[in-house]
Amino acid sequence: MTTPNFKQMSRSELKKYIRNNPTDEQAIRELFVNRRNPNAKRYPYPYEMSFEKVETIFKDKINSID
Repeated sequence: MTTPNFKQMSRSELKKYIRNNPTDEQAIRELFVNRRNPNAKRYPYPYEMSFEKVETIFKDKINSID
């Protein structure tokens, strides 16, 4: 199977792809690192929370978009 070209996908196409392939780190990096808004507010990583809790929060947020 070939890897899709994430740079050519629209933002909504990329989100749809990630919903169907939630473990594809390359796609997630493209959406959340390479395409992030440079003016977006940044928050420190919540080290006091478990990885599983943080993962659940992110998955819930991703599923609520679009």
